[in-house]
Amino acid sequence: MKLSPMSLIAFVGLLPNLAHSADTDTLMSLRDAIAPQECSLSEDIESQPFGSGTLYQIPCRATIADMLYVMILETETGLTPLFFPLFGTSLESDPDTGGAPFQMQTGRIGVTPIISSPDIRADVRTISTRERIAPGIADGHFSTSYQINGSGPELLDAYVDIQGQDRLWIWPIIMPPKDLHQEIGLSHDLGVFRPLETPQITMVDPKTIATHLDLDFPSVEEGHPYIDIKIEQEGDSIAANVISAGWADDSVAGEVFRVLMEKHGDLWRVTGLGVLTICGRGDTRLTDGRCP
Repeated sequence: MKLSPMSLIAFVGLLPNLAHSADTDTLMSLRDAIAPQECSLSEDIESQPFGSGTLYQIPCRATIADMLYVMILETETGLTPLFFPLFGTSLESDPDTGGAPFQMQTGRIGVTPIISSPDIRADVRTISTRERIAPGIADGHFSTSYQINGSGPELLDAYVDIQGQDRLWIWPIIMPPKDLHQEIGLSHDLGVFRPLETPQITMVDPKTIATHLDLDFPSVEEGHPYIDIKIEQEGDSIAANVISAGWADDSVAGEVFRVLMEKHGDLWRVTGLGVLTICGRGDTRLTDGRCP
């Protein structure tokens, strides 16, 4: 399956208005236009009500284990081919075993007009796909779900299920807090963290530090946002890591704050603050700059 750059979504806006002309020849011609030299099947086209329009499921080609389709939505404004966001991915085998447990490497996100074995839920306007991992690599499936809105398909989640192994999440980026804390470590200085202006914050209970920071999630309706804190005390000094992660962003998965505190009487005062960005793709997981 070929991935196209995200800019190709703009191609949809160049299509002529073909409202109420969804005959077989028109649909097949549109399929071949948006997926040139990709499709060879001429089986019957399936259709069903979808929102205020009609969704056409057009056969493209068969693989060893799956059937591939192109999806076109007809509304009162015309025919709109659906381009589905998809991460470039690769499974990497364990260097010691040459097989399981596998790790997932993700690349940049692109779009494709071709999806595998779609499961359509018109009542909630979602389309889910399930594609078998190539035989000989591993026994499992890639699964992806999309919300179909006015601007086209929006990626809800993507993951890989491999027999005998925990689920590998592709989207949203979910990194267990324990793993992050171990990777970052905890010391009583800012270390590799990018220094921020020290806020004038005092508190009675240092475990409430997250409520005093600006942990503004880009969206609380998407992704799987969470906050996790680890604190270490040495006498009248405290160092804390505050993880704000699970963001619905293909590049930035969250942030980690290093907070330094000192005790003055009955109160704890923040004496230092730094931040690292958690990257959602590429080889860089944590950076004091910009993610790729």
